[in-house]
Amino acid sequence: MVTLEIVGRRKSYWVYTVRQWLYEIKDIIEREVGEEVVIIESMGDNEYPILKVDGEVVGYGVPGEEGYLIEIIKHSIEDLKKKRKYLRRFIERVSED
Repeated sequence: MVTLEIVGRRKSYWVYTVRQWLYEIKDIIEREVGEEVVIIESMGDNEYPILKVDGEVVGYGVPGEEGYLIEIIKHSIEDLKKKRKYLRRFIERVSED
């Protein structure tokens, strides 16, 4: 499961825009990464949205279009998977010693 979190002021036009895009592209992301996607909305003081993938900040502001948002999210998920895989291997090696 992948968690996408958008943080920002609820009445912000920009936060609203990215939030709507996230719900529109959710199915595409799920198909592309092969995992369930959960969208979380968090309140913040910022006018422009902060985007987090599994708790890590991956973006701030509004991409030019939904397609860019899809690519940002996909690449972020791929990077996180690589990091986690590396950490698992590292932990396994350390625990063997």
